Amino acid sequence: MSATEPRTAPRPERPGHGRRLLLAGVVAGLLVATGCSSSKPSASVPSTVGPQSTLPQSQGYTCDDPTGDIGKDVTGVGTLTEPAGIDLVTAAARVEGTNLVVTYTTAGPIASVPEPFFDLFQGDASAPGLSFDLRTEPTGAGGAWVLSLGTTPAAGGQERFQALPVSVAVTGNTLTYTVPLSALPTIATLQWSFGATSTQPDSSVLFDDCSSIPSPTTGTSPPIVTVPTTAGG
Repeated sequence: MSATEPRTAPRPERPGHGRRLLLAGVVAGLLVATGCSSSKPSASVPSTVGPQSTLPQSQGYTCDDPTGDIGKDVTGVGTLTEPAGIDLVTAAARVEGTNLVVTYTTAGPIASVPEPFFDLFQGDASAPGLSFDLRTEPTGAGGAWVLSLGTTPAAGGQERFQALPVSVAVTGNTLTYTVPLSALPTIATLQWSFGATSTQPDSSVLFDDCSSIPSPTTGTSPPIVTVPTTAGG
């Protein structure tokens, strides 16, 4: 995949910031390019909300990913098997009742990975107002996992993040959390992209990713159709 600029604007460097920038670029790049760690066809996915849409509201997506495709360079296809705790096997986001349940399954224990960081991007880079990020990493007290929601203001500008009062459970090879839909923006597209990174002792950042490209409903590559949300939607 050609290196892409992250959706977030550059900020002063701080511990762990490098992996955030890399993963933001990787996940955003999944929407417009090929050749990532799990190579996918290029595609854009239309909106599921608005007066002109004929698509049903997205109920989530389950992304199966091959093992041994960890990357260290966004310009190539990943071939590394370690650290296995970020080697995605399955990543899923499912609407269950009034909640969004997100689960990552990796090839190895997540707790064994240095500085793990997991990201979910819902939407399309061409429609930041209809998109959001959910990012989690163990930066809380005593190594507790913290979940943050990133959104772009309606008037435009830089994406903003706020911590959510949501527990993140990590057991062996599985990371999962449940977010009330009331705490999230409208799920506006069929596009779901997942990523995981690990910052190594030498400060290099390794990553794996998985996406719903092409369209999970048709298997084709429809043109992007960004339409305004309906009233109250």
